[in-house]
Amino acid sequence: MKTYLFSYNHQGAECVFEIRADSSDDARKRVARLQHATFDGELVAKIPVSRGMTALLSPLLRFLISIIPSKSK
Repeated sequence: MKTYLFSYNHQGAECVFEIRADSSDDARKRVARLQHATFDGELVAKIPVSRGMTALLSPLLRFLISIIPSKSK
């Protein structure tokens, strides 16, 4: 996937946003679908995680899931 930039004017200011898509045509189609988007709330934090961290945490998560008692007994 690539990141494509789009811009628009709002209340006299130029605003820019990015769309991740497979191609410029795909990016334009995704932007066209924004009229059907829903408001999900405010983003309050982004926590960057490198692939190395994900690889480290994955076994821990699997272990924690494995020790949780099952309710289906």
